[in-house]
Amino acid sequence: MPSIRAPAAKKATTLTVAVKCRPFKEIERSRDIVRVIDNKEVVVLDPDLLKDYLDRIQNRTKEKKYCFDHAFGPDCTNVDVYKRCISSVISGVAQGLNATVFAYGSTGSGKTYTMVGTRDDPGLMVLSLHTIFDLIKTDKSSDEFEVTCSYLEVYNEVIYDLLEKSSGHLELREDPEQGIIVAGLRRIKVRSADKILELLNLGNSRRKTESTEANATSSRSHAVLEITVKRKQRNKYRNQVMQGKLALVDLAGSERASETNSGGQKLRDGANINRSLLALANCINALGKQQKKGLAYVPYRNSKLTRILKDGLSGNSQTVMVATVSPADSQYHHTVNTLKYADRAKEIKTHIQKNIGTVDTHVSDYQRMIDSLQISSFASMTIGLTFFRMCKKITYLAGVVAARIGTWWRPINGVEVFVKA
Repeated sequence: MPSIRAPAAKKATTLTVAVKCRPFKEIERSRDIVRVIDNKEVVVLDPDLLKDYLDRIQNRTKEKKYCFDHAFGPDCTNVDVYKRCISSVISGVAQGLNATVFAYGSTGSGKTYTMVGTRDDPGLMVLSLHTIFDLIKTDKSSDEFEVTCSYLEVYNEVIYDLLEKSSGHLELREDPEQGIIVAGLRRIKVRSADKILELLNLGNSRRKTESTEANATSSRSHAVLEITVKRKQRNKYRNQVMQGKLALVDLAGSERASETNSGGQKLRDGANINRSLLALANCINALGKQQKKGLAYVPYRNSKLTRILKDGLSGNSQTVMVATVSPADSQYHHTVNTLKYADRAKEIKTHIQKNIGTVDTHVSDYQRMIDSLQISSFASMTIGLTFFRMCKKITYLAGVVAARIGTWWRPINGVEVFVKA
């Protein structure tokens, strides 16, 4: 069966980049150095209060300023982030568009809180799911909707299915029509947001987490929740299907072994996390240069994470990157690195287009052919029956005439002719 393909019309767009600063914690025993100005500008103050003579004379400072599409201070909730930069992207999924939302930042900066949230402050994943089913419920057309979900994690460069109790290692495959797919990944049909949230909680309980000195519940793997919405038109032939895909990604945080004081397996986990995040950063750098200087090699194959995010970074997707930062001066280097990569991501362009399917087109073609054949067959049968009746009548009249004039039928050389008696 042919797969769903996107039409030729494309619309170029850039990544939407938002920065979210988590609230300052008193137990950190450090100084708050991050300022958000006019909901767009982020200023990172110099963490060094004491300057030597040369620094003061030459006005040397580590203060950094960045400007983004959206910036959220410590007082903003996940709902504020969702309404301003996510909701418009999610609404397109029900219309056959692809969307990707991922949180990027160091460990302890609030990525999982932003994506998953709590009961009082639900995260972007939860809010997005409710929006999709609200759109389906309020849709006034007679279209049929089918929603499926999958949930996977990338742990130490190995992919696991979080919806399977004892998942084995899964492999990535590259399909010429569907792009990057995970072979053997379970996809479950769902009818409500509550069912997906139940699966999300189940998957999170199976996800690898550890306690480190930097974060009590540090995620040790990258998690990807994918929602697919198929929209089938109700008509005689059911020949059009639109398919939208939403990928919600909660990345593990970069960390330094000197800060986490990790050893053994935790140290190896942290090294693998940093390796995959470095591959993601290299892809962001290459894509940024590609827009400025022309063609550049993008190293997607350096990590399974970057291969999974390939469509979201440069393919057919509306993508939102939420960079999470800590306001503490002890996290200055992590904060600046995160903002630096987020600033480069602003240059990345994607091409969005509706995924209008041809899944049932061949069926509709056959149905039309059958209909036309039935009509022509009926017409042929009618003509044939009429011709048969005419021939029968002519034969009868010929017999009557022959009887009256004394002739009869005789075959001569295979041809029936009248012969005198």
